[in-house]
This record gives sequence, structure tokens and C-alpha cells, in this order.
Amino acid sequence: MTLRQRSLVLVTLLLLWLAYFIGLGVIAFGQAGQTVQRIDSLHQRLQSLIEVDGLANGYSGKVAEVLLFGRAAMPALQTARLGLERAFAKLAQITRDQVSLLAGMEAMEDQLSEVEDTRRMLELYHAIDLSAARALVAQRDGGGAEGLALFQRDVQFRIDNEFAALVQGGMQGERNELAGQLAQAERTRSTLLWLALVSAVLATGSVGFAVAWLLRAREQQLRSAQAYEHLQAEMEGRTRQLQQANERLRDLDRRRAQFLADVSHELRTPLTILRGEADVALRVKADPTEQRQSLERIQGQAAELGQLLDDLISFARSDAEPQDLLLAETRLEDVIAAAAQEGETLAEPREVSITLKLADAAAHIDADFRRLKQAFIIGIDNAIKHSPPGESIGIVSELENDHVLIRIIDHGPGLAEGDEDHVFDRFYRGRNGGDPISGGLGIGLSIAKDIVERHGGSIAIGNGAETGAVLTITLPLLGAGK
Repeated sequence: MTLRQRSLVLVTLLLLWLAYFIGLGVIAFGQAGQTVQRIDSLHQRLQSLIEVDGLANGYSGKVAEVLLFGRAAMPALQTARLGLERAFAKLAQITRDQVSLLAGMEAMEDQLSEVEDTRRMLELYHAIDLSAARALVAQRDGGGAEGLALFQRDVQFRIDNEFAALVQGGMQGERNELAGQLAQAERTRSTLLWLALVSAVLATGSVGFAVAWLLRAREQQLRSAQAYEHLQAEMEGRTRQLQQANERLRDLDRRRAQFLADVSHELRTPLTILRGEADVALRVKADPTEQRQSLERIQGQAAELGQLLDDLISFARSDAEPQDLLLAETRLEDVIAAAAQEGETLAEPREVSITLKLADAAAHIDADFRRLKQAFIIGIDNAIKHSPPGESIGIVSELENDHVLIRIIDHGPGLAEGDEDHVFDRFYRGRNGGDPISGGLGIGLSIAKDIVERHGGSIAIGNGAETGAVLTITLPLLGAGK
């Protein structure tokens, strides 16, 4: 074979190798384009899931507002419902676009599972929305307690648990797939780099040019890697911001639900007293003086109930901020006596009596009479619930330096081990609180704690020396610390 023929063969082989590597490069470029499209699609679906999560929490809060304020808050609920429907439509469209993008690819099977997840989210939302409608109908028809129970069980709980689990699972799947696509993009870039190097060497036969090409390609690779890292950091930052916003919405939603529970608890006690006094007034053989006293107490409780409703509405409108106390010089024994008198109405159905043993010297404190009386009634009510029929509860006060101590003592089973650290936690019910008559949501003592601490005092509970529990309230005397 002549030299010319050998050269021709070598050139032909070189061109064939060059064409082979160029073909590989074209394929790699095509894969890179698909990867970029896939990354953009995943990012869109992740953002859409975060939006749905946030709007679902806002929807739950609007349902709570309608339960509190009635039809006046309905437009806001309709707006929240419409926003959530639009977010679901957007999520469904993005998911369908992903299916079209991946048609014929191996990832198609995973994408079909995402379609199914989106369908399940929408069906669950519609079931929750139906439960919300039932709660609103119950509340409209006078079943406030039933509406609240439906809201907490079938709306709030399902959004915080079932719906949130579906959305969080979808977001985690998108993050995992996004990480895989970014890794695939990095592998594709490396492939393109080496293909470019080999093609340059084969095309030019110059090692020096190949080195220059390698350095230039490496520089481009670093810039691309930095761009991808910047994109990923930006996406993670935006995701964190949206998740933090969703957490704030969840917290607000939880506080709204807690407020509903507070409403039900604070209304229960005066309504029970009203019913008890009405029973006394309606007795056939009741003494006229006794009837008049009962009617006067009913009138007083009705006035207090009206004031309580005004406070609760202001409480809700100020986003659950504490109401200002109306402090004035007050005789503590007057507050205790008023609380004990109203507590007798609560104690009568349980056949429990109340005994007072107050300090000889009058204790003057700076207090909001009505609020502090409410704290004492909560303590008395709690003691009554845990006292066996026929027993009595004692209310004892004594002066200690510049403070006054008030103890409410019952003869019930006392606190179980481990309860003392949690009895003032909202919604906590002690393990010895299983009496059906003693039902409740576990928020009374947390309300009392807030009232006492806002008076500059402290509250604690523990077991007595022999039996039962002792609730101790400590308040500063007027002028203490001056």
C-alpha cells in the first residue's frame, strides 16, 4: 500500500471517529435539553404544591372565621375556596404537561403516580370542604358545639394530618427527582466535555490545541456548575421561604382553632349557672325571696355573658391578642366570695359543698374584678369535677409577706405522676380526668394561668398531704414592691 493510500485510510478513519464522537455529542446535547426541561417542570410542580399547601391552611382559617362571626365572614371563605380551586387547576395542568414531556420515556411510570397523587389531593379537599359545609349548617341551625366538633375533627384535623401528609409527600418526591435530574445534568456536562476534547484531538491532531480546548471547556463547565448551584440555592431559598410562610399560616390556623375551643369553654360555665338559677326560680314551692335572688343572679350572669361575648369578639378581631385588664383597688375576699357563690350552682348537681376560710386581715389587691373572678371559678369548677359526691372543697387564703396565697383544695384522686408539668398546657387532660361528667377540652387551667400571670401573680397545682389536689394562686398585695 502506497503512502498516499495509507494517508487516505488514516484520514478516513479519523473522519469516521470524528463523526462518531460528533454523533455522541449531538445525543448528549439532546439529553441535556431534555434534562433542563425536566428540571424546570419539576420546579414548577414543587412551587405549585407549596402554593396548594399554604392556601389549604388559609381555607381552614376562613372556615373558623365563619363559625365565629357568621355570614359576615362568608365572602372571605368563598375567596379562599376559589383560590384553592385555581391552585388545584394549575397543579393539574403542570402535571399533565409533565406527562406530555415524558411520553415514551422510562420516567413516565413515576409521572403517572404523581397524576394519581394530584387526584387524591383534590378528592380529599372536596371531602373536607363538604365537612366544612356541614359544620357551617350545624352552626347556623343552633348546634354550635356540633359545628365546632365537626370543624375540629373533619376539617382542621384532616388538613393538618391527611392533606398535609399527601402534599408533603409530593413535595419530597419532587425534591428527590430534582436532585436526580441535577446529578444527571452534571454527568451530561462531563460527557460533553470529554467528547469535545476527543473531537478536538482527532480533528486537529494538536495536543496543545486540545489542552487549550480542555481549559476553555473546563472554564465553561465551572460557569455552568456555578449557574446550576446558584439556581439550586435560589430554589431551596424560595422553598424555605414558602414553607416558613405555610408554617405561619398553620400556626395562625391552630390559634384560631384554639380560640374556638376557648369560646366553647368560657361560655359553658355562665350558661350552666344560668340554667341552675333558672331551675331554682321555676320551683313550684320556691320562696319568693329565693326566687328574686335567683333572678338577680340570672340578670347578673346575663350581663356578664354579654360582656364576655363582647370581649371574645374583640379578642378574635385583634388576632387573639390579650385584652387589657381594667385594674382597680379590690378586696380579695369580695372576689372569692362572688366566685364561690357562682361555684355553688356548679357544685349542686354533684352534691359537693364549698367552704371558705379566709385570712382575718383584709387583703387589698390591684385587680380586674371580673377577670380574676373568672380565674377562681375555673379553679373551683376544676375542683368540683374531681370531687366525689358528698365531699366538699375548701377555699383558704392567707397573707405571706407582701403576697396573698389562695388555695382551692379538693378530695378527689389527685394528680397522676407526670401530670404536674402539663396541667396548664392547652388541651392537656390529666390521666385521672376520665370521669364522663368531668369532660372538657383541657383549656380551663391554661386560661386561669394567663389571667393570674397578667395580674403579676403565679399559679401552681400539686397533690395534697393526704388526698386530692391543691390549686395555689399567689397574688401581690396592693403596693407590694413599692
